[in-house]
Amino acid sequence: MTTAASAMPGRSPLAHKWGIYTPGELRQCCDATGHGDALIADLIPKQSISLVVGDSGIGKSPLLYQAALCVATGIPFLGHQTSLGRVLYLDFENGLGQVDELICRLSRHLRLSAVPDNLMLWNYNDAPHKVDAGRDLAAMVADAQPAWVILDSLTAYAPEIEEKAGYVTRIYQSFRKIVRENQTAITGVHHPKKPSVKAEEAAPPLEENPHGWFLQARGSRALVNGSDMRIGIDRPSRRSASREIALVLGGFGRVRGNIPTMFLSRVMGDDDEPIGYEKLTGAGLLFNPEQEQAYRNLPPTARFKDAQRIYGKGAQATLDWLNKCVSVGIMRKEGREYRKVEVAE
Repeated sequence: MTTAASAMPGRSPLAHKWGIYTPGELRQCCDATGHGDALIADLIPKQSISLVVGDSGIGKSPLLYQAALCVATGIPFLGHQTSLGRVLYLDFENGLGQVDELICRLSRHLRLSAVPDNLMLWNYNDAPHKVDAGRDLAAMVADAQPAWVILDSLTAYAPEIEEKAGYVTRIYQSFRKIVRENQTAITGVHHPKKPSVKAEEAAPPLEENPHGWFLQARGSRALVNGSDMRIGIDRPSRRSASREIALVLGGFGRVRGNIPTMFLSRVMGDDDEPIGYEKLTGAGLLFNPEQEQAYRNLPPTARFKDAQRIYGKGAQATLDWLNKCVSVGIMRKEGREYRKVEVAE
């Protein structure tokens, strides 16, 4: 078994025997093994455990198959850079014909000349009778050696995972062992609870409060807390007058903080059927005419005082507006300056 310590040249006795590093050795180890890099920038780190939560029927699986195809070909996913790698998608919910049609449509959307062999597909409806994914996952991963494993869904993979925190911990420990021994990443797909009929108990919008939104995930809180990245997929809570918004994607990491919110639209094919997703951009995603106009009045590069003068609000209101512009992808912060991003209006 290749470990991080054994991959590090000139390792110290403590690193070699126990995997104990000084900060400098840790940095060297990350450089040598790729720890800290991403399969999908800002979303899926290499050698991590992530949780994707979204309601049934909103389009999670098509979006995840699109992400899998992007990693398998090394092309950007919704504008986020990917690292080329083999993907193993274990599908417990969709039939073979549905998956085949979905991949064909997504390949057209992504303009792929051919479906990559780097995408490996396992389907519960067609699995050999002797294969039990819950029992055999480690052996499957050891044989296939994927960079990314997607379990759709986590409950179908481990039916008792919603019942007890201790069971969640054991499942996640088994995932950590697979990640460590195979240098892979694992993503589990999960569902929210049924919405409450009481308005005061309704989940907050994902785009406004991802931490609060994740409180509605089914089962133990250990499902969320034990993962490295928590990615939510939901219908939008607001509508744009200028564009159709199909999904909102957001969330947060254990260490990295909130994931920049993405608003997605469906791309339609020649037969008026959806073939994939694309990321929406533009000042219209601020959902506020005053803020949209202030953004358009900004020069290409501005400092905080310039932005405050143009916006005409106090310091905190201006900071909130600028952070909102950054979160929807129409601006980025570079040092002490805010730079407008060229986007389609």
